[in-house]
Amino acid sequence: MPAGPYRRLALITPVLDDWESFGALVSAIDALHTERDFSLRILAIDDGSSTSIEAIPIALASDSCILDVEVLHLALNVGHQRAIAVGLTQIVERDDVDAVVVMDSDGEDRPEDISSLLAAARRNPDHVILAKRTKRSESRTFRVFYALYKVFFRILTGEPISFGNFCLIPMEGVRHLVHMAELWNNFPISILRSRLRRDFVPTARGQRYAGTSKMNLIALIVHGMSAMSVYTEVIFVRLLLGSAPLAILTLLGIAVAVVLKLTTNLGTPGWTTTVVGVLAIVLAQTISLVAATALMVLSGRRVRPMIPILDCRHLVARIERLPIKRPSATAPVPSSVAG
Repeated sequence: MPAGPYRRLALITPVLDDWESFGALVSAIDALHTERDFSLRILAIDDGSSTSIEAIPIALASDSCILDVEVLHLALNVGHQRAIAVGLTQIVERDDVDAVVVMDSDGEDRPEDISSLLAAARRNPDHVILAKRTKRSESRTFRVFYALYKVFFRILTGEPISFGNFCLIPMEGVRHLVHMAELWNNFPISILRSRLRRDFVPTARGQRYAGTSKMNLIALIVHGMSAMSVYTEVIFVRLLLGSAPLAILTLLGIAVAVVLKLTTNLGTPGWTTTVVGVLAIVLAQTISLVAATALMVLSGRRVRPMIPILDCRHLVARIERLPIKRPSATAPVPSSVAG
């Protein structure tokens, strides 16, 4: 399938110890796509793995789309999202790449869907093409909590979130993203905040190549908190606006209690004091919470944010190019024939 405006791709995938799956991903891409489709440079981000990939030659087809495979070893584990940020900063200065594909290496992002991303890129060459899963296959408990996360995210930020890491980004978009502080916390949310134009492609969830998923309930909560941290100021303003009606209702309740006490004989002795006291506590706690949150948000603005293009270089320990073995262009002539 022709790649349209993007013939030269780079693929970024974070890896934490799961080198077996990464090897399977490279083999799957090699089997599915040829140099007629596009050329591909693969960059695996070793996120502080405790095991190293074996530097044995990677067997590729003679017409494979894969030009080279590199492993960028980080000095320490920084997490899935930040590993992607470091990878993007390594790609952004290359002049031999037209667009970047970001995907997970475990097989749940399917290599065959790269063609779908490229097809959408032909229709909208200046858009970020995002893979949107049509069906999830995790446990029911996980799916319930994931749905709750999406609901709370929409309520607190005003933005829907319906995609993950799997996407295709034009190089102009990459150059934009690596200057955003938001990229250091959460890759998909930084795309939302970037105001880059977006298009969606429906994809199915693939089967893991090996091992089990590291995404559990705890990891989901951490992921959700990192996503919402990008919208700290927006969430604060929304909570402030939401607390205003509560404060007004509390003041009205205090006023009604006082008026009823002074103008009627309703109620039992001491009820006014109890009602006013409880409402005053609610009002004081609301004001205290808003004031404390405001101070935290304002103090955070004084701290210099992490800018990936400026601050990620010191996290790179080394870059390793893996050896590649391709079959000879011409088969050797048997000695009997040669003679």
